Amino acid sequence: MNLAADIARHVLPLVSLYRLQGSIPGYLLLTAFDLSLGLVVIVGTTRDRSDPTSVDPRSRWPVMRALAVLVLTVFLAVVAAIVTVPIAMPALIIGMNQGTDWWSVVSQRGFWMPIAIMSLLAAVRGQNQFEATTTPGSTGAPTRAAPVIGNLAADRERSLSDYALHVTLIATFVALCFAMASFGGWGLYALPALYAAMQVFYDARPDLARRLFQR
Repeated sequence: MNLAADIARHVLPLVSLYRLQGSIPGYLLLTAFDLSLGLVVIVGTTRDRSDPTSVDPRSRWPVMRALAVLVLTVFLAVVAAIVTVPIAMPALIIGMNQGTDWWSVVSQRGFWMPIAIMSLLAAVRGQNQFEATTTPGSTGAPTRAAPVIGNLAADRERSLSDYALHVTLIATFVALCFAMASFGGWGLYALPALYAAMQVFYDARPDLARRLFQR
């Protein structure tokens, strides 16, 4: 489920570019937003010893889970939008030099629809992660009464590796911005597909990426 949500999130900027009459500047902003969501999810799902292990059993009701996902969707969208600004700065600078009308880019339906769907997918992933590491307990506020699920030290090590990998993907995105500004024709459409394929590969085989960044 988490893998499917991640892959769909990476593919949506391509869908906007190829199918929703998107543009290269719009694609770059959506990709930067996707990277921001991934970064926020990694930080938000990294567990600490003070995190609750037992939750109110009513939180597992379908209506409560759906409400939690909706609230998390809005929260992630707002935070990721803030984080997107520095990540997308190379694209913004290149676009300004080329006279890009950014208001026209962000006001298109083909831009906002992927934003909403990507935020929802990230929220679903975050909620699934939370439910996988907590146990329904007694009614009331979350507590640490239940045993810890999994290994906190190993989870933190994986999170640090995932964070390092994500920073590498962001650095690659900066290179992608300058490459797309330099290449024309087929390069404008081949490079986004190659970058998305790299993201999907790392999500499908995180074990290979983690070996590179484990201490």
